[in-house]
Amino acid sequence: MKKSSYPWFFTVVVLAVLLVIIFVLGYTGYFFSLSYLKSNTDLTLGDSILINVVPNETSVASFTFDGSILPGEKLEQVIQIKASELEKDLRIRVKAEVFTNDSSIKFDFVTTDDFVKGNDDYFYLTNALSAGNKITFSKYIVVPKDAVFDSGEKYVLTIVVENLDTSLDVDNIWQFNEENI
Repeated sequence: MKKSSYPWFFTVVVLAVLLVIIFVLGYTGYFFSLSYLKSNTDLTLGDSILINVVPNETSVASFTFDGSILPGEKLEQVIQIKASELEKDLRIRVKAEVFTNDSSIKFDFVTTDDFVKGNDDYFYLTNALSAGNKITFSKYIVVPKDAVFDSGEKYVLTIVVENLDTSLDVDNIWQFNEENI
């Protein structure tokens, strides 16, 4: 081999190694994307869930269900709220809705004694949630009696957990007081 062909030989070897690396990375990326797509990432009604809250932010959990549920039906659904890695106590309120093309349908809960329902369809935690603690919000979801679902359709029930730091004027911000119950 001539000295002038060394740069070409070196270039071909480097390009061949890069091509092998690209194929390996591409194959593993393809494999992992397929395994992700095959996994069931949807929560379905009946699965117990734990919603972690971050101070002064809204946390959301969504469930899918088919339209075969009946109005007034009581569905077992354990929902827990956890305040992890917090420095301050939080006030919590929770709401659940199904958004349809026309409107939204508000679901009701069978909650623990720690929550009270306000006139604004939110459920308010009567005490503050301390850092590191977990509280059970509900054990059952009650389908509204006037709800009409198409049995061939899929729906998404969204549970919204809002929280505010107890150092804030929570009652004034949320426009909540004991008279609104």
